[in-house]
Amino acid sequence: MIEFIAFSRLMVRTATWPCFSYRMVSNCIRPPGIWEMVEPEHTPPVRRDATGPAAAGTPILERKQKPDGSWREYACTLVHRAPGLAVVRFPLPAGAGAFATPVPVPAGSWSDGYFWERRPYTLYRLRDAAGVPIAHRFDAATAIRVTPDAVSYRDLVLDWWVLPGGALVEEDRDELEALEAAGAIALLDRAAITEAERAIYSRYRHIIDEAARIERTFER
Repeated sequence: MIEFIAFSRLMVRTATWPCFSYRMVSNCIRPPGIWEMVEPEHTPPVRRDATGPAAAGTPILERKQKPDGSWREYACTLVHRAPGLAVVRFPLPAGAGAFATPVPVPAGSWSDGYFWERRPYTLYRLRDAAGVPIAHRFDAATAIRVTPDAVSYRDLVLDWWVLPGGALVEEDRDELEALEAAGAIALLDRAAITEAERAIYSRYRHIIDEAARIERTFER
């Protein structure tokens, strides 16, 4: 689920696809290598759960493990299931509430969360009560697992908003740096974060287009 949290240091990327320009709006330091292009991801092999997939429209939990080891659970509805992928819907009856967000999120909005088991990120597509797109949100994540009754993953701190005009806004770099300084980020998690950065900064428009194609299969 998208957690709306105040952000202190932002990096905004403006883009005219396929040529990109970058502009810094804070003192964020770019990690080495995150601007390189990466090869397109391959479709993961088909994997069947022993109990079989849940049917669209059934309740499903989103379970997020925070860096401190605590878990948060959100009651969602399954809207699409495919091998290695679940799409779950979460209502936002109060919108963003009192929390700061890069775009207004009005009451009655909802989000569809895309969870790919073989990828280092999740994607949320936000719409208002009338179904009009608001924005997209990527979260760095690892250990993504899809079962008939839940999607679970570990949160890797960094988030990115894609605004309606195409700008990419990064959140929580300062929180990640503090955790790294405290030795709270494992080497494998750091590698997953770097992989997520590379994928988002080089391919975020492609990923959004992919999600839109998937959405058309269940919103017919």
